Amino acid sequence: MSSTKNKRENKNFKALFSALCLCIIALGLIVYFSTNNSAKPKNNAVNEATTLEVTTEVQRAVTVTETTTKKQTTKAQEKTTEKEKTEPATMPLEKNNTPYKSYYKYPLSEAVINGYSEELVYNKTMGDFRAHPAVDFKGNEGDEVVAINDGLVLDVYKDNLYSFTVVIDHGGKLVAKYCGLKSVGVKKGSYVDIGNAIGTLGASPAEGELETHLHFETTLEGKSVNPLDVMGKTE
Repeated sequence: MSSTKNKRENKNFKALFSALCLCIIALGLIVYFSTNNSAKPKNNAVNEATTLEVTTEVQRAVTVTETTTKKQTTKAQEKTTEKEKTEPATMPLEKNNTPYKSYYKYPLSEAVINGYSEELVYNKTMGDFRAHPAVDFKGNEGDEVVAINDGLVLDVYKDNLYSFTVVIDHGGKLVAKYCGLKSVGVKKGSYVDIGNAIGTLGASPAEGELETHLHFETTLEGKSVNPLDVMGKTE
């Protein structure tokens, strides 16, 4: 009786042990597969999503910044260009600088060695006939040349035929060219008052056969006019 009971207990113990081992193995497999299958895909998904989001935001920020900067720069350039086109530099017309009516100083001496002529006249230096839309005022090299009236300097340059030349807008669309200068004391864009020195007298290669003089031209509304007439002077 006792032997039979012991055999039963041994069988029950073995069955319980076997079942316990199977449970442990099964639990281990479940944990293993669940860890591998859940950890990697989720991390990859999170990383990919995060990377894509960050990259997109950075690109978007850079694109917006660059586009905004370019637009602002372009608009600034357009405004500057438009301002330059619509607001040209001119000398205001006032009661003291009205052509034919106001007082004008002589740019050099009152002595004239060659008068204004729209007709062709012989030029000894150049050996040809040409118009002389200017008045040549006699002077000595180094003499001071002055502004005939208040004005705005439009240009300063060196000419092969007339040496250093200063172009001044004296208001009322009257523009004067002071040619044959040895040195210049003004610059483009500066304002001068009547009687201010603009340079010193030099030579005019195109009229080298004449005495030392200032070759002085004036235009009114773009057309050549006699400087002495527009200044109210006589020869």
